[in-house]
Amino acid sequence: MGETDFLTGCLRKESIDSVLAKLKAECDVDKCPLSILNIDLDNFKSYNDKYGHMEGDEVLKYFASTLRLSLGGESPHIFRFGGDEFILAFPGKTANETYLIANNVMKNLRRRPFLYKGHIFRLSFSGGIASYPSDGDDIETILQKSDKAMYFSKTHGRKRTTLYANMLHRMLEKIALIFISVLVAAGALFYFQKSPYRGNITDWLKGKTGTAVAALTRTTAKTDSEGSDFVCLKSGRVLRGIIMRDDKDEVELSLNIESGKASVTIKKSEIREMRKRSKKD
Repeated sequence: MGETDFLTGCLRKESIDSVLAKLKAECDVDKCPLSILNIDLDNFKSYNDKYGHMEGDEVLKYFASTLRLSLGGESPHIFRFGGDEFILAFPGKTANETYLIANNVMKNLRRRPFLYKGHIFRLSFSGGIASYPSDGDDIETILQKSDKAMYFSKTHGRKRTTLYANMLHRMLEKIALIFISVLVAAGALFYFQKSPYRGNITDWLKGKTGTAVAALTRTTAKTDSEGSDFVCLKSGRVLRGIIMRDDKDEVELSLNIESGKASVTIKKSEIREMRKRSKKD
């Protein structure tokens, strides 16, 4: 007697060690798994703070009743572990089977929003699952791992359940995505740093400097040495032509190349030396 929580009717956390020890012993005899589902209601504290503990208690009672309704005869072993945290034990169920049960509970919560005194509260939870013996050799380890998986769900968007066995895989996927993003960004930065036209990316994208770049890599500027201007870039490349515009930040150089005329806009910061020549030079 006195083993159930007065508010929710679930088993009290004080009995969890003895109950789970008994379930583990039975599973050892039957050679079957024992899975633990750790559940924490999402954003319950904010609801409690906003509407008060009386309505918060009603939310907890409603959630517990939805659990029992969703599970049916699946598991009579529902513990209120503290506050808005619940622990469910599923003897004979694998982690994947327990995951499907948790998803069914979430679906029922979405179909049945909590209505009390004119306030609607759409319940959801963050869940974590670990299973004996695949995730650990003793119940204490399984409880710790299901708790870690639950917090993984809370820190990765809530409204979901995480299998402890999949946590490492998901973390590696996230690290890989970050690594790929860094490589792409670094490659783009390296490219534009090496390009003498990096300071004028907009024009480059529009093709204004793209034509000149392609032409310069294929041919030599066809200009008379007399009357031509030249721009020596910091990269060592020398461009000859006619300076059409020379302002504070940029220089526009008109080129005569084998395929016709082209113009290029160059940032002053890329220029090492520039000279305008008269016809007398």
